Amino acid sequence: MKRFKRILVYAGTEQPEQAVAKASELALENKASLTLMDVVKSIPKALGMMTDVAKPEKLERLVAADRRRRLLELASEISDTGLELDVVVAIGDPATEITRQVLHEDHDLVVKTADGFAPNGRMFGSVAKSLMRICPCPVWLLKPEIHGAFDRVLAAIDVDSDDTKHNSLNLKILELAYSIAQRDNAQLHVVSAWQIWMEDSMRRHSGDDVIDSVRKNHEAKVHRALDELMQAPYSHADNIQLHLHHGAPAAVLRSVADEIEADLMVMGTVCRTGVAGFLIGNTAESVISELTCSLLTLKPDKFVSPVEMASRLISEEDEPLPLV
Repeated sequence: MKRFKRILVYAGTEQPEQAVAKASELALENKASLTLMDVVKSIPKALGMMTDVAKPEKLERLVAADRRRRLLELASEISDTGLELDVVVAIGDPATEITRQVLHEDHDLVVKTADGFAPNGRMFGSVAKSLMRICPCPVWLLKPEIHGAFDRVLAAIDVDSDDTKHNSLNLKILELAYSIAQRDNAQLHVVSAWQIWMEDSMRRHSGDDVIDSVRKNHEAKVHRALDELMQAPYSHADNIQLHLHHGAPAAVLRSVADEIEADLMVMGTVCRTGVAGFLIGNTAESVISELTCSLLTLKPDKFVSPVEMASRLISEEDEPLPLV
């Protein structure tokens, strides 16, 4: 798997060692540079007014300096690998600052340990979900206790949509999942779901015979789409299993992930509805709320991060008005 050139690992978690180790391993394989990053959250205004120790800005800088020393210690542990290393500490909202760093330095992968199991059983917290919404490059969220290689990789694709954006994203997901499976000698599972729009309501209105015919034709269509996607080299591989099921995408993806005991899911975060770039896709949002394996998410081509949009607006506002 040699596709990444500038990898960023977020080390602002309680146990960043696993993410740093995985990112270092990927950087070595890809002959990529590696940046270790941490983000100091801004001091809340209420707390800033209550402290007599120092101004909030100074306190933030002191904490940032301490975090930088911590990153340098982590970097020193892998300095003998020959990797091109850098450390970055920012102040602000973690997901926003990570995305700014990605945009500024053109990183092509972000690696982060998942937030860990919360009392409600969910593994992906606010920073992870925000990154999946706004970061333009792939985001790899590692299950906290992961060790060694993956055994079962699940690629979640959408063959129920025939627009160019989704087709291109399907190829990206499949290519990356396949390369990871090859690298780890893992079993690759490919899952997709299909359904008829408002099938129950249409069945009551049009009758079973009509909808059964529509459903049969639609099923044949998605099978053809999957066959077209699974061409060489995938058609020659003997370690790929296909799962094409009728049903709601989120339910199908979760069911298959549980059934095969997936170690890693590779999926896209793309919004079919809502404000493009600001919302994670409805399927992705539903899936990750209950997912308990590692997750690698990709954006569609030409995705524009809202962080970049905001920067453009600020730049336009700062431009001088033309003389008339």
